[in-house]
Amino acid sequence: MDNLENHFGDDASLDEKDEKTILDFLVKYSAEKSTKEASFKILKSLENKDIIAITQTSFWKNEHKDIPKDVFLHNEVKSKANCKACHSDVEKGLIEDDKIKNISSFM
Repeated sequence: MDNLENHFGDDASLDEKDEKTILDFLVKYSAEKSTKEASFKILKSLENKDIIAITQTSFWKNEHKDIPKDVFLHNEVKSKANCKACHSDVEKGLIEDDKIKNISSFM
């Protein structure tokens, strides 16, 4: 949030009110404050490294190691960052095993 004018190569600048609203949300729902098992595992996998993408954590890599690379290139998925393509409940802050989409439709 400190450098939105250069957010992965794009200008994602916001007005002050919107920036505060988003920052407050991120702090309130951060993994450090979560009681979800996945949050604990993700935090542990950071190992004090400066990682800003969940897809770069050892936890994420281990959980997704058996998924063919082509799945992430599928038109409905497009990238590893599109969690919602497979995890229908991710926008609620959940990643429940019984809510994971069958990836065979992406192959």
